[in-house]
Amino acid sequence: MIHINNLHKHFGDSHVLRGISCDIRPQEVVCVIGPSGSGKSTFLRCMNALETVSEGEVVVNGFAVHDRTTDLNKMRESVGMVFQRFNLFPHKTVLENLMMAPQALQGMSRSQAESLAQTLLEKVGLSDKRDAWPSSLSGGQQQRVAIARALAMNPSIMLFDEPTSALDPELVGDVLEVMKNLASDGMTMVIVTHEMGFAREVADRVIFIDQGVIQEEGTPEQIFTAPQNPRTAAFLSKVL
Repeated sequence: MIHINNLHKHFGDSHVLRGISCDIRPQEVVCVIGPSGSGKSTFLRCMNALETVSEGEVVVNGFAVHDRTTDLNKMRESVGMVFQRFNLFPHKTVLENLMMAPQALQGMSRSQAESLAQTLLEKVGLSDKRDAWPSSLSGGQQQRVAIARALAMNPSIMLFDEPTSALDPELVGDVLEVMKNLASDGMTMVIVTHEMGFAREVADRVIFIDQGVIQEEGTPEQIFTAPQNPRTAAFLSKVL
């Protein structure tokens, strides 16, 4: 579903991604780990053209993201993105936040969009918050609404950029539980995360990035119990 070949990304003189290649298969859950500043989030953001590709190929659901002529808005209709910060519209209720994209981009009627929004709020355990303002919710609740909003476009791929890093520790569990349920439902997911226990439990594959390069990738069992790269082992020794 995602094909990446020799991906490079420059920010001025800074060479952030240095020739990354990988493929993401349908229904695969891939967790991307690594130290801060290693290029993980940039790697993720290149997948839906939030960052332009300096060199190489990025193909998502058949769309050549690296090609400047590609209709990126069309591509993004099938790719949901959840950020560290929740980015909810503060002047709209929870329900209205979820209804906007299906109505505006898919031509869904108000009643259809409302029914879909209610279903998704039930999915993330927040059906009782449909008429609440985002500012009245906890960080964990806002992030669960953000996940529901991304799901409202019925994406085939979900990208998560450290979705729990801005949350208080006691709020992390509810968000991770929603993501576990998505994984069990067969959603294709790429997750940049610092939650090693979550990666170990949910991922089909773990990718360790450092200095803009994939240093090692494999199953959670391989990465967490018998890393082959000394850099991977050194990183894990500090975070586990």
